[in-house]
Amino acid sequence: MSLAVSVALVATAATAATPNTPRPGKLKLFRDWIVACANGRACAAASLAPGESMLQDVGLIVARDGGGRVTVRIRDMTGKARTASVRVDGRTIASTPLDRDGEGEWQGASASALVAAIARGKRAVLLTPTAHPVALAGAAAALRYIDDRQGRAGTTSALIARGTKRYRGTAPALPVVQVVTPPSGPPPAIPASAISEARRRYGCVIDDGSPFSADAHRLDRRSALVLMSCGAGAYNYLVKPLIWRDGRLSPAAFDFAYHFGETPDPGQPEILVNVEWSRDGRLSSWGKGRGLGDCGDAQQFGWDGTRFRLLYAGQMTECRGAIDTLTVWRARVVPVAPR
Repeated sequence: MSLAVSVALVATAATAATPNTPRPGKLKLFRDWIVACANGRACAAASLAPGESMLQDVGLIVARDGGGRVTVRIRDMTGKARTASVRVDGRTIASTPLDRDGEGEWQGASASALVAAIARGKRAVLLTPTAHPVALAGAAAALRYIDDRQGRAGTTSALIARGTKRYRGTAPALPVVQVVTPPSGPPPAIPASAISEARRRYGCVIDDGSPFSADAHRLDRRSALVLMSCGAGAYNYLVKPLIWRDGRLSPAAFDFAYHFGETPDPGQPEILVNVEWSRDGRLSSWGKGRGLGDCGDAQQFGWDGTRFRLLYAGQMTECRGAIDTLTVWRARVVPVAPR
């Protein structure tokens, strides 16, 4: 597989399935719109460019959380506009200022009016003031899918599939994950001999010319995370996460991971992509489907004292100019003191 061209991202549990194993949602495509629903019954639908591998100058995401709040996000990819208006079938529906990243949003009545217009519209443009087309094929079906997945179809609270029944559902509680707050102080010094042995054992003898690193970060009072670089492509930098504990390095355990390429052999570490580590103990991975970053998968993990637990997962399976990944998994984090 050429990392510079594509990535194959397969979602599988990194350890044996348990009742607590995360089960991220799946994306569903409706022509030029794509939808994802996460645990907690939050759903979102994103507009796409109408052609394969094409881009869009602007894009929309319609989101509804488990409690029923509707938000419409917009982004001007050119980065030049300061305000934007959405016009559907010749009628301006809503306007909003854009921040320095070209992003804006609507909530409440403005968002609901915009969603209704998108669902029944034939042609939509975003004015910045230049007119940029927004594809509507599949939008109504995508919004109906959200109504169905949230149990709102046939009720007065549905986005599109409205009926006369009263909605009586409640959003399921998010799973709770205890995450260790890293202790202060510098990480331990990992012996060069241990790093060399880990490179050999875990297949990280790099021959593609990319630099090697093995950055260490404290996890708790006995353990440290070592992010061992293991190759790179044009836009994906690969890392194998290891745990330094009791004078040895071993693969870090995860309750779930999107495997980059093939599933690791038993005893081999997971592969994370374009990783970041934060001071509050969050380990993030962002595997790009192409260099533009409009597709791929994103995850965030937290250390619970034994393994890394999935806190957030977002995906975009279509490389067609979406403005963001769509959330497919969330957890509620409870910080705990290091042990």
